[in-house]
Amino acid sequence: MAILLTNDDGIDAPGIAVLRSVANGWGPILVVAPETEQSGVGHRVTDQHPISVQKRDGSSFAISGTPADCARLGLLHLGPDSSWVLSGINAGGNLGSDTYMSGTVAAAREAALLGRRAIALSQYRFHLRPMDWERSSRWCQRVLSVLFEIPLNVGEFWNVNFPDPDDPRADPEIVFCEVDPGHHAVEFEETVDGYMYRGKYRERHRHPGFDVDICFSGDIAISKISTRSPSATGPTNSQ
Repeated sequence: MAILLTNDDGIDAPGIAVLRSVANGWGPILVVAPETEQSGVGHRVTDQHPISVQKRDGSSFAISGTPADCARLGLLHLGPDSSWVLSGINAGGNLGSDTYMSGTVAAAREAALLGRRAIALSQYRFHLRPMDWERSSRWCQRVLSVLFEIPLNVGEFWNVNFPDPDDPRADPEIVFCEVDPGHHAVEFEETVDGYMYRGKYRERHRHPGFDVDICFSGDIAISKISTRSPSATGPTNSQ
């Protein structure tokens, strides 16, 4: 199967290199990623000016746009035969309400809207500890082995969050769960230049059994997200 990779940390980020190394075992890889970091842009798209495309090598393109732009250009022009879109691995969690703000998740959502199967993958880290990419690679291999075998309906995609357990040797469980409906611990500090966001990620609301709680508790949280209303039904993806 042909796989398209993207992210929101930028084409030179270590997370996408890890994802490329892992996914390479399943089929040909095409990388279509932003040329610069696009974290937190949500599902923003570019429609008022041209999007430049820089070819890095035969299977890698840097885009002057957002993650959603990358999914669109990748699936419509640069890699139309791609059957899966993998977005990440993001350096930081994308849990609960993050799914509305995350460029990583938006790229997977855009792929689902275009009828492709997609997975967003993120690595939560506690208090900005250094990333353990070797560990993320092992977990990514496990998760892809599972998710590639589970059918998705048209308009559905997976959102995966790897934990940051205190024990670096921990072998977390894979837990399928719902996206937490709660919000961040929102807090601002008034400064001479304006209000600075000071919310503490770890102190956000967490409902037992939902993705925030699962990931913060040390397990791999996997949520199925649909671009359709809960009552909508349809065929499974076949691309």
